[in-house]
Amino acid sequence: METNRRTNRPDPPRDRRQRRSRRRLREAMLALLVAKGYENITIAELAEQADLNRATFYLHYDSKEQLLVDSLEAQFDELVAAMKTHGAAVPPWSPTMVDDLERIFIYVADNAELYRALLADNGVGYVAQQIIDYIAAVDEAQMRQALPEMELPMPLELLSRHIAGSFFANIAWWVTNDMPYSPRYMAEMVHQLCLQGVAGVIASTIAEQGTA
Repeated sequence: METNRRTNRPDPPRDRRQRRSRRRLREAMLALLVAKGYENITIAELAEQADLNRATFYLHYDSKEQLLVDSLEAQFDELVAAMKTHGAAVPPWSPTMVDDLERIFIYVADNAELYRALLADNGVGYVAQQIIDYIAAVDEAQMRQALPEMELPMPLELLSRHIAGSFFANIAWWVTNDMPYSPRYMAEMVHQLCLQGVAGVIASTIAEQGTA
């Protein structure tokens, strides 16, 4: 049974036809997003691309924004599930997190056309916020599992959102600048920033180079 992220309650089970319709609508959204940009997509085009009628669209979604978020979350769910097959989820400070980050950057590179179209569109601020919310929720869950009894000097929600916002910003920069660095390099740099912060990175560089 699926869980509704907005209510945090289990959704009622869907029959096979409903799941198939939602999958076709998600595929239609991602295909049209690459082909013509988010702002230019209409509900009628989504229904036609999915070989469904408008009534079926509104049976599952209230808006194209909701469909886009669902489409991206479905992909992220698959990515997170794939990472878990390589071992238990690890918190952001773990050295093995670099491998998970690399898998994310590889996934983004494999879907670069989609993310370029998404990030180039002026109408996806809401969607970007949803992506950050998703990343923050995953980070927070991992940290709560790793630190069940520890009291931190700041709210865990604030820490997870800082990590998520920084991570999203680096992904966005990387994709929109034609991925000038390898997924591994980006993973290592993002992990270093997560562990040390900007001041820590600069301080360690000064110490290594002996610069006053």
